[in-house]
Formats: sequence, C-alpha cells, structure tokens
Amino acid sequence: MIQSNYFQTNEDLKEHFYELIDWNEIVPIYENNYSDSKLYLENNNPRLEYAPSNLDEAKSFYEEILKSCGEISGIYVSQVASVVDSKGLKFDNGNVIHPQEMVDVIKMYHDAGLGPVAFKRRYGGLGAPSMIKAMIAELMYRSDSSITIAVGSMGLAAILEVCASDEMKEEWIPKLISGNYTVTMGLSEPDFGSDLPNITTKAIKKDEKWYLTGTKRFQTVACGVNGIPGITLTLARTGTQESGARGLSFFIVENKDYVVQGIEKKLGIKASATCETVFENSEGYLVGKEGFGLVKYVMGMLNGARLSVSSQGTGIVTAAYEEALKYAKERIQFGKPIYEIPAVRRMLDRMERELAGMRCLMVEAAYSVDKYYWYEDGRTVTPEESKLGKFWEKVANTLTPISKYYNSEMCNDLVYDGLQVLGGAGYTEDYDLSRLYRDARITNIYDGTTQIQVNAAIGGITSGMSPTGTFRSYLDHLAKGSESNSQLTEIRSLFESIVDTYKSIEKQETKEAHSFEVVESAARVVVGYLMERAKNKSISRKELRTTWCKGFHLDSLAILSANQIKLKHLVN
Repeated sequence: MIQSNYFQTNEDLKEHFYELIDWNEIVPIYENNYSDSKLYLENNNPRLEYAPSNLDEAKSFYEEILKSCGEISGIYVSQVASVVDSKGLKFDNGNVIHPQEMVDVIKMYHDAGLGPVAFKRRYGGLGAPSMIKAMIAELMYRSDSSITIAVGSMGLAAILEVCASDEMKEEWIPKLISGNYTVTMGLSEPDFGSDLPNITTKAIKKDEKWYLTGTKRFQTVACGVNGIPGITLTLARTGTQESGARGLSFFIVENKDYVVQGIEKKLGIKASATCETVFENSEGYLVGKEGFGLVKYVMGMLNGARLSVSSQGTGIVTAAYEEALKYAKERIQFGKPIYEIPAVRRMLDRMERELAGMRCLMVEAAYSVDKYYWYEDGRTVTPEESKLGKFWEKVANTLTPISKYYNSEMCNDLVYDGLQVLGGAGYTEDYDLSRLYRDARITNIYDGTTQIQVNAAIGGITSGMSPTGTFRSYLDHLAKGSESNSQLTEIRSLFESIVDTYKSIEKQETKEAHSFEVVESAARVVVGYLMERAKNKSISRKELRTTWCKGFHLDSLAILSANQIKLKHLVN
C-alpha cells in the first residue's frame, strides 16, 4: 500500500479539520468550558495533564492525535496489512493466535494512547470529541480493517460511561485502558442475530452474584489478542423468555470466564477473530439497571459502532481510490497512462466525488452526536440548551443509521470500481485492491445490515418531514446559504414528493418493502446539502468542490427521479 502519513497527505480530510469544521460550535460544549484543565490546576491529576485550557490548545491537541494516528497507520500498519491478511488466524484448543506483525502494530497504537480515545480523561482516555474519533477511525481503517477492529473495539466500552454506576466506572474503565483490553458486543446467538428480543442466554443470581449460561456467535475479538485480555458486553435474559426485550439485562463477562469454541472462516477481515463463545455458569457483572439491557444500553452501544462503520467505509474507499489512482497514472496502455482513457477517468472522478460526500456525512453524523451527547453529562443546562440538545439527539438518532447504511453501501460500490480500474491485476492478490474488496463486503452486514439501518431511519424521516418535524427543520438548517442552487431546490422538491407518495401507500407490507427508496433519497439530499455547504466554506479548493457538487447533484436527480417512479407505480 501507499506509504505516507495518512492524515498529512489527505487534503480533503485536512480541509475538514482546518477550514470546514467550526470548532467554536463543538469545543466549548465538549470541553465543558475547559473544566478538565481547571480541575488539573486544583488536584494535579496526571490523567488531566494534557487537557486543553482554550480553543487553540484543544485544536492543537486534536491535531497531534490525528498526526500521530496518521503516521502509525500510513507508515507502519499499511506495510504489514497484506502480510497479516495472508497469515490470518490460527485456532488451537480454544486459543486464537494472531500474527506477530499484527500484535506489534497494535502495540504501537496503544503506546500512542489511541486505544482509549473514546473515553473521558478522568478515566485515563484521550477525551476526544466524536468528530475526532470519526477521523481517527477513518485513518486507521484506511490501512487495515482487522487491526483497526482489534484496537478500536475498546471504544465499545464507552457505553459504560453512560450506564454504569460510578463504582463500576472507576473499577472497570481504568482497568480496560491500562490493560489494553479488547471489547466485544455479546449480542448474536446461533438462532438469533438481529432478533435480539428473543435471545436465550440466561443470567441467574446466586448469593448476590450473577452467572451466565448460553452461546454467543459472531463475537469479534472475544478471545483478546495473544494473551491481551478481553471482555464481552453481554446481553442476557434475567426475566422469563416471554418477557421479550424488557427481560434482558447487560453484563460484563471477562474472557477468562468463558470458552472460545471456534472461529469463523471468513471472506474478508481474515485477521479479525470472529468467535463463538460458550458461557457455562460464567460470572457476570450487571451493568446499570436490570431489564434495561436492550432497550437502553445496547442501543447506545450500537450507535457508536455504527458511526465506526461509517468511518470504516470512508477509510476503505480512501485506500481503494488512492491505490487505483496511482495504478492508473503508472499503467501504460495504447501509448498513454490509462488515467487518460475517458472511461477509466470517469470511474476515478466518481470515486473521488462520492468519497468526498461520504466524508462529509461521516463528519456530520459525528457532529450531531457531539451537539447533544455532552448535555447529558450531569451538567446544569439552561432550558434553551436542553431544547437544542434534544433537537440534535433526534437528528443523531436518524442520521446515525443513515450514515452507516450510506457509507457502507457506497464503500462496496466504489471499491468495486477501484478494482475495475486495475483490471485483471486488481483480481490478483499482488495488489491491495483484492483485500480491500473482500474487507468492504462486511461493512453493510455487521452492526446491523443495511435493511436494519433503513428500518431504523425510516420513521425519523417520514414523521420528521411533517410541517413541524425535526428532519424538515434539520434540512432547512443545512440549506442555509444554498437557497439559490436550482439543482438542490429540484432535488429537495423531488424528495418531499417521494415522502408524500410513500405515505400514501396503503399496504404496510408494501411500505416496509420499499422503505429503502425513501431512505436512499433522504441520504442523497443530506449529502448534497453537506457538499454544497463545504463548497461554500472552502477557501483552498472551492473550484474542485464546485465540480464535485455538480456531478453529485446530477446523479442525485437521476436517483431520486427513479425512486419516485418506483413509488408512484406502487400507488397506481
């Protein structure tokens, strides 16, 4: 793979960081008026030593994190990714053995403090906002998915900051960070994947302790990494089987207390251990309140995971585009580089502009979380702040599944084209496109398939497009500054017609079968507005962004027109 600092050589990502993001909107909220820095002056807590005391310090702190991550990812991980993929994993009598090259670069990430980026500083984390976490994940996923999954899995435990007791937070989070633990979501079972309300793993309380019995499937890095410990954040039934979602609770189970029965042989992400685990009276530690496992805690954990997949899609496509572009400029056919062949150039141009849209959506979804999440941090807020926080929470609840669906589907679409640019060479293992192609395929499957994401988003879109709805207000917010763009005006009008047509379909089964057309249309509208806003704000690359917007909006008009035709046919 191309070897470089993946942050410092990514002009589009840098432009987002340095020019397009208004950090004044996020940093004071996220940093709580720099409370960590003030607290450090009072108690000299070493965990708070690097906490920023003003906006410029915060931006410099975030920038150093991105540069460090870009260096490790682009200089070191990129060079062992294909080796790690070809070696894969070994399974021996319950033990999963990872390639040493993988272990070595994982240590680099942890030594740089990038494992606990999702946690607050008070527990030993980096304390970075969601937008920085999204960018970090993109940089890491560009170099390799398997390695990134192992390192980034710790971030799943950030849900403990929301739902665990103060005592559990103080006991577990610093231990996870100092021990470089891996973390997995103990959700799916052999007979129940997305149908979580019906899982059968049982938790029984004896002498004030909880013990779990059952089998979990598709448990990513549940084994830890070559002796590095791990935990499973497990959903288990504390009520009766008939109690459904309300009978499920949330537990921490350490990997020393369960058995890894086997690992899956997969199409891609071959060095990411996907385990089947067996609990046999395994000790568990109840997180939060009994019965709130699925309806509150797991949903929060899944939202974080979905944002990560949005970044994964962006990172993989960045790698595919850069590798394909390099090949196209070096490969000579018919006396010239294939980059100069119009059909090839067209594919590359589309990859570039669609990637720019994916990155806009990735950043915006993370932004929506940053705009509300920290209002729930036990702070005293004004009624106006509370109202604003609730608005952005509703936006995030719709934008998160849209971002996961859209960026994972575009990832598969664009990596397909990237491989096509290389032709027969791309189909061989001599080039990284084949690995990227295999790894891309999981993105629209795990952490909720595209169909699950569409189901999660459709209600927020259709009800949100009422005259006073949140999604309508959000689109109006995005449209500011782009009111004179005739293409966007036509696209918005088409979208509103699509929503009205969809609502007029009488049969619920038919509506459920065709929700995708509405969510896809909503995604194109949102991304179109975001790209137009980026163009308007851009200083250094306005001309390029203008070209991207024209091509993107034209494609959106075609997509939405087709969706409207399909839905009208269902009504008629």
